[in-house]
Amino acid sequence: MINGATRLLVIVGDPVAHVRSPLIFNPLLARMAHDAVLVPWHAPAPHFATVMEGLMRTANLDGIIVTFPFKERAHPLAHRVGPMAKRVGAINALRREADGDWVGEMFDGFGLVHAIEANGERCAGRKVVLIGAGGAGSAIAFALADAGAASLTIHDRNGERAAALARRVGASHQRIELASGQFDLEAADLLINATPVGLNPRDGLPVPIQRLRPEMTVIDIVPASSPTPLLKMAQAAGCPHVGGTAMVEGQAETILAFFGMAAARDDRLGRDEGLQGSLQ
Repeated sequence: MINGATRLLVIVGDPVAHVRSPLIFNPLLARMAHDAVLVPWHAPAPHFATVMEGLMRTANLDGIIVTFPFKERAHPLAHRVGPMAKRVGAINALRREADGDWVGEMFDGFGLVHAIEANGERCAGRKVVLIGAGGAGSAIAFALADAGAASLTIHDRNGERAAALARRVGASHQRIELASGQFDLEAADLLINATPVGLNPRDGLPVPIQRLRPEMTVIDIVPASSPTPLLKMAQAAGCPHVGGTAMVEGQAETILAFFGMAAARDDRLGRDEGLQGSLQ
């Protein structure tokens, strides 16, 4: 039951009706006996700064999850950021500190890698094609490189943004083969859509794709309630495939740990030693 003492968490996006996070986080909060609730919060893009200022001044609000299209815009709102947010230049979670400051971190890459592994797949040694070089795509690129991917080709409708991400990942991962721009699915064994294309039922594929090989794993991070066109194509081709809800599930417990509401799944991303000691 929600009462006057219930602590608030929000997920901010535009649009927000599609988000699956409340369906995942609120049962977790209930099982952990936390008097807290996650609520979807629609911030129209022109008013994002105003909405965030109000939320960050709300006294009974302890954490903010940030979704499309605000992960990069939210980064400068944090007083301090964790190591992955610093590398990526975007955040998807903000927590309030005892002194009133807000700390930001990015968990999308961690959630994606966990979703792959939970599906019985591996990241190490894989040849990856990543579509999308925004906040989520950047986090995924770094996480896949950290996990030992053999090669990573990044495609984005903004070619320079894709090339810049490839350069940033390459600066810290010299052993991975990196490229940007055009890609060859015949040489890839893992395809990831990290764009919002597919969120609208009328959307088509994120990029023109003629065919998918059945041995290729396809992941679409769009948290749609029904399969996206890319996932439908993967299913028809007999490809192993994973939807966006799996990425949310893969990071839910770790984000709650970041908010101080659960035990961390990964010590590197916990509230104390792994993150607290690395804030910039």
